[in-house]
Amino acid sequence: MPRSKEFHQYIIEPNSRYNFSHEDYMTSPATSFLKYTTEAKDAVNFCINKFPKNTDGNYSKDSLDSLQHIVVAMLPTLMGHFETYQRYLFALMFDNSIYLKEFDIENFFKQINKISNISIDLIRLSSYRGSYKTSIGLLLSDSLPGWHNPKKVNAYFETFKLNYQFFNNDAIKHLETLWQLRHSIVHTGGTITTPDAQKVDQLKPFGEKKVAFEKHFIFEVARKLHPLIKQSTKGIGNKYIEKLVDDISEEQKNKIEKIFEVKSSVAVWLR
Repeated sequence: MPRSKEFHQYIIEPNSRYNFSHEDYMTSPATSFLKYTTEAKDAVNFCINKFPKNTDGNYSKDSLDSLQHIVVAMLPTLMGHFETYQRYLFALMFDNSIYLKEFDIENFFKQINKISNISIDLIRLSSYRGSYKTSIGLLLSDSLPGWHNPKKVNAYFETFKLNYQFFNNDAIKHLETLWQLRHSIVHTGGTITTPDAQKVDQLKPFGEKKVAFEKHFIFEVARKLHPLIKQSTKGIGNKYIEKLVDDISEEQKNKIEKIFEVKSSVAVWLR
């Protein structure tokens, strides 16, 4: 048995492949998120391939139980990265809005306040004192609620007046299902309660059922989120870049274009 330690003493430096930092998201939110999805998929696939099987080729009961626990536990972490992608993209767009033609900051905040009343936590704000790398956009996005609601997220991005729907209707349907499943795992002990099941059409038949997924669920989530991320990021990015001021420096324009970069080690999923 390992020596007993306090919880915080178990925190270690991540392995090189698991080394995701907020600096990555501050450079290219979509590429950083897709990197996590592929590594989450690879982690589950490793378990799928290595867990013991019976002589008939089927998983042993212990292997099947453990695999289901791992697949279910992976979804909240993946959706946590998805929320980070959304918030950082919004933050970076706001930070760079000084380079947009005719960006009306007063009207922007009027529209934001119609969606959600902004309340900056002054104690949280004070924690950044002494830092010279604080993103005002990130302080703003951290203060906005509703990042688990794709329709509200659309409304936030609409405040930039780019005439582009960030998540299309199909994307909204997929995301509502994933967010509700995440909620059931995190907040209701892994059971889809009857009231929660009624919130999403696709989940209505699953009221009071425990959340358990087939082994390839995370693979499918990663695969389906690739084109979703590409459409949302590239679509709004193209509109954003079109509105940049004429006298922007090449260096600054390259940094802004990097924000909307969408790359993945599984490039075929982006087609």
